Amino acid sequence: MASTFMGLNISYTGLVASNAGLNATANNISNIETKGFSRQEVKQTAAEAMRCFQNYGCIGAGVDTLGVERIRDLFYDEKYWANNSRLGESDKKQYYCAIIENYLRDQRGTDEVKGFTTMFSEYWSKISSLAANTSEDNFALDFIGAGANLCEYFNILYNNFQKMQKDVNDEIKIDIDQINSYAQQIATLNKQINTIEIGGNTIANELRDKRDLVIDQLSALIDVECEETEVFDAHGNSIGAHKYVVKICGGQALVNDYNYRQLECIPRTTWQKVNQNDADGLYDVVWTDTKEELGVTGKRSGGQLKGLFEVRDGNNYEAFSGKVTAVSNLEKTVRIKVSDDYLQNMSKSTIPLADGRIKIGGEYYYYTDYDFELDETGACYYTFHMSEDKSRNPTMPTPDAINQSVRIGDKINYQGIPYYLEQMNEWVRDYAYTFNTIYNVEGATDYYGNVSNESIFYTGTDPKDNSQYAMDVQVGATSYNSLSQTGYYTLTAGNFNVSKELENDPKKLHTHTGETEGESKYDIIESLIDLSTNTDKMKFRGCSAESFLICMLGDSGLNAQSANSFQNIYDSIRETIENNRYSISGVDKDEEAANMIKYQSAYSLASKMISVLNECYDRLISGTGV
Repeated sequence: MASTFMGLNISYTGLVASNAGLNATANNISNIETKGFSRQEVKQTAAEAMRCFQNYGCIGAGVDTLGVERIRDLFYDEKYWANNSRLGESDKKQYYCAIIENYLRDQRGTDEVKGFTTMFSEYWSKISSLAANTSEDNFALDFIGAGANLCEYFNILYNNFQKMQKDVNDEIKIDIDQINSYAQQIATLNKQINTIEIGGNTIANELRDKRDLVIDQLSALIDVECEETEVFDAHGNSIGAHKYVVKICGGQALVNDYNYRQLECIPRTTWQKVNQNDADGLYDVVWTDTKEELGVTGKRSGGQLKGLFEVRDGNNYEAFSGKVTAVSNLEKTVRIKVSDDYLQNMSKSTIPLADGRIKIGGEYYYYTDYDFELDETGACYYTFHMSEDKSRNPTMPTPDAINQSVRIGDKINYQGIPYYLEQMNEWVRDYAYTFNTIYNVEGATDYYGNVSNESIFYTGTDPKDNSQYAMDVQVGATSYNSLSQTGYYTLTAGNFNVSKELENDPKKLHTHTGETEGESKYDIIESLIDLSTNTDKMKFRGCSAESFLICMLGDSGLNAQSANSFQNIYDSIRETIENNRYSISGVDKDEEAANMIKYQSAYSLASKMISVLNECYDRLISGTGV
């Protein structure tokens, strides 16, 4: 038989359940604007029935309030994290592509910006004026000045790209510090969550929301994979705790339950460069515990960090690579055969001329200089002279390295800053070489009537002592040593300059050969004018010399368009996923208002039931009591 006061207890459980519902609703409404908050819901079930009337079976015993759980869908979380990484990558590329387009801008009118086309047009105008006035040295001075302005344009553009590379590098450091902070926060939250949930009677809703919010923020920086597994005791029974693992960058462990790993940025020294044009102090990102590289640019990685690395290091998949063919322990050299066309072209060379880093097999080594050789069969070899400094090379490559793969830097399939610097260098080297070849033709004569076959117009300035390079090793040479400092491979857009000899005395400018007669002697100048448009004399990517900016703007425009398109696509996907997440986890004021009325009504009815039963008990006790 049921207890006399059973109805009172049943009503009490209803009062508790409706009160819990009201409290959960109040909490939801209070956090309606809280970022990362998941709405919470009271979980309840009918209490175990009692067998109190044998003829009629069991009678209900009220309601059990199991607890309050957050409403969350892991499927949409994972979709959000994956898309957020792609969106972060596209955002960074879009931002820096806009800067690159601004650097290359050439605009006429009120807000005039002198870019390459304007500078080259003025330069061409000066040489055309000189052709008609070769007897007046002030026109020669104007032309030399225009040539110097053209050089300065490339110097400034080169320095701007290097400055941007440094800015990207600084942003990489900021992101790495942020990733380290997130890793520490996640590990701390894992411990706090398990402390509360162990035993299986409580769910740490707010702490789980905080952890998911940190993962949301982390996913914008780098690709994220999360896995949560239940923890069992020795007898196979759940203890209520969970193991939470976070992996980044294609599956590398960042957080393993209460333990987390840290990343560090190690700046490259001058002898650790992988690109001739790189700014000083670029960071390599490695794990603090193992010193292994993070490898951000892999196919499986993503996020802002990948976008930054591709902008900073993107070389259009044109990095040095080859195979070892010989190792000399005596001479401390490693001979490498290469097959890529761009490695056989001096104009496209990007590897450091001195004190660079090379990876043979899986080990890094450091070289002091190298020899280039292109033999009669078309086979191309680089012989690297390894540094004997023990602090750089504790060990030397052995003959076991023969046939092993070799690389300097990574092949990154994106047109980043190194790509644009290489394009500028290629144009500068080819143009300077072709111009100097025409300018210093046999019998070239200056204003004084002196014949000289040693003068050059364009050269490069050595930053060490401000001297100018001789430019003896020509483009297309089949052999040279990188330390000789006398070839066009030393020329970059950053050191491109006009010969000081001509700037000091414009009358030394070559305008004609000895075969030309008359007052207007300008056969050399006439040939130089034709250099701007004649693709038989010079080609840059199949176009004439004056088309440099068109080619560069074509690259930057396509990259910007691609970044904008992907950014719009991923932003649209993000909005869709966020709406789906919100429909499940978000707090809706209308829904909560309806819940408030529902629980209020249930609370009032439970209270009324208790009041009615109280009257019954009062009559029972007062009317039948002795």
